[in-house]
Amino acid sequence: MKSKVDCIPCMFRQALNTSRLVTKDQSVIRRIFAQVADWTKRISLDNSPATNSKPIYLIVSEVTGVSDPYAVQKKQTNQGALALLPELRKFIRKSPDPLDAALHIAIAGNVIDMGIGHSFDFNREVEEILEIMNRKLGISDLPDLKAELHPGIKLLYLADNAGEIVFDRLLVEQLLKTGAKITLAVKSGPIINDATMEDAKIAGLTRLVKVITTGGNDVGVNWNNISREFMNTVKNADIILAKGHGNFETCDDRRENFYFLLKIKCEMVARQIGGNLGDLVFKHSHKKKKQVRHARHQ
Repeated sequence: MKSKVDCIPCMFRQALNTSRLVTKDQSVIRRIFAQVADWTKRISLDNSPATNSKPIYLIVSEVTGVSDPYAVQKKQTNQGALALLPELRKFIRKSPDPLDAALHIAIAGNVIDMGIGHSFDFNREVEEILEIMNRKLGISDLPDLKAELHPGIKLLYLADNAGEIVFDRLLVEQLLKTGAKITLAVKSGPIINDATMEDAKIAGLTRLVKVITTGGNDVGVNWNNISREFMNTVKNADIILAKGHGNFETCDDRRENFYFLLKIKCEMVARQIGGNLGDLVFKHSHKKKKQVRHARHQ
């Protein structure tokens, strides 16, 4: 997915929100803005929004001296998500289609996103998360996935954010029941509130499946900055489930068999994916657009 000029104001909002997590000094924030302004003059719109936004977070860290501005928020969202697990498991047990229920939960978890230029409060969003679990998906290619799942199939799951990764665990548990061999990938280091190996351990995923890192701490996947292990896993995967905006923006033009799980939070992604702002999406990358539109109106 390529960037648009519409993405530039969002970059400034990202800079402001991230800066305010670590400093109240207006002069420091102005220095950050000055560097962000300089960066936006030089960005290429041929790059994805995710690729263009990573330097924003590096600027904040360099100016403030804080390498992980979202550390506290990641801890809080992990704890909050873990507290919801009993209710979420009950939701799955009561569902006539546990895989569909777990998919809804995983997409609901995508509300926990601090990298799209808006403020976030986990306690405030819990009600929305619980409401989303019962909402019909705007785009659902779950029948495609069900048709592909069978014992021994190799599935790579690209995690998105801390907190959210606890919700991913419930989907992973259901996918394991199909006999799929699952590998989960997280970031190699901190970037925004993206999940790292520490978050995977907290979510209990390292006890369930093999967990690897992408080899970088990029927003989404920077295909020029990945480990050999990650690339080999991508090549060998029969199915790749990719969570969130960043992974969609950096993987939507790939030839591999991707399924994207996200809540659409900006108009640019809505146009690219063929949905509407606020839609909950489970989209198969190999599905033709006319088929997707038809599925949405069934």
